[in-house]
Amino acid sequence: MKKIFAILLLVGAMALALPTSVQAQPCVATFNGSPFTPSTELALGQSACIKLCPFSFVHFFLVGADRDAAGVPILLTAAGCSPTSTPCDFTCTPINPPSVFTLGGGIYFPDPNAYGGNSDCMEIRYYWNHDGYWDIEIFSLCNGCFCLTFDDQLDVELSSFTAVAADASVEVSWATASEAEMDEFNVLRDGEMVYRADATNSAAGHSYNWTDSNVRNGMTYHYTLVGVDLNGLSTTYAMASATPGAAGAVDNYALAQNYPNPFNPETSISFSLPVASDVSLRVFNLVGQEVATLVSGPQAAGTHTVSFDGSNLTSGMYIYRIEAGEFSATRKMVLMK
Repeated sequence: MKKIFAILLLVGAMALALPTSVQAQPCVATFNGSPFTPSTELALGQSACIKLCPFSFVHFFLVGADRDAAGVPILLTAAGCSPTSTPCDFTCTPINPPSVFTLGGGIYFPDPNAYGGNSDCMEIRYYWNHDGYWDIEIFSLCNGCFCLTFDDQLDVELSSFTAVAADASVEVSWATASEAEMDEFNVLRDGEMVYRADATNSAAGHSYNWTDSNVRNGMTYHYTLVGVDLNGLSTTYAMASATPGAAGAVDNYALAQNYPNPFNPETSISFSLPVASDVSLRVFNLVGQEVATLVSGPQAAGTHTVSFDGSNLTSGMYIYRIEAGEFSATRKMVLMK
């Protein structure tokens, strides 16, 4: 026993004596190889390799634009930073970034005045800060890197784009805060153009509305808004989805993303049942321990919303899981105190 204890002491001493480069180092989020600072900037037309850590939050500025808040940035993203597939030239572990950004923020930072997009690994949002810059913020759940390019700026500031389902129809609406040098707007349904509207080119913006009656109840349709400028250049502005159906009807089992997310300390979780079912909705920590039971027992058909209070829990990621008949689903949420 004394011999084993002596060996353990020797191993511990050797570990302490190792050079710093050999010992485990904490993960540090970086921008082109350097840690983020309050003055980190990405200029128009440039790219950056952004390395993220789990639960990291980074912030920097988009600069060099010749437009104000009406000139919405066009951001291009790609997993990893390989020079063979991206404008970035760093070696790192690729992670998947969002590729589509829409007005309204995202699941972690919902904001009606911000543009946002999210993937399994991160959320990116950007917004006009009224000091002559666009701010960009990234919240990450993964460890790795991706390439971000500040490619261009739009001639349209989009205020909203929605697709609202009704009985055998979908109402598609969008509004602009300003327009300049635009020819038309096209609405695509599942990749096929189904509606065209002439642009007003009003500096004060304009509201547009169209009802798609060529749809079937119970099917999900994906709508894309594309703008065409006077030079014929097409730009995708936003996307939305809708499932038409009879009023009040629920056609499928579903578990929605909690809102808000991250949350502190309360959040809401919604689920849908096409028929009355015995439902179990539970919350687990990352080691599989159950920390809360939100629903246990029979529930009527329809959409239900329950509240979850994490006041007695520590900050971090949690998993919530629903079981209803043969249906089961799991989603992640983040408690951030």
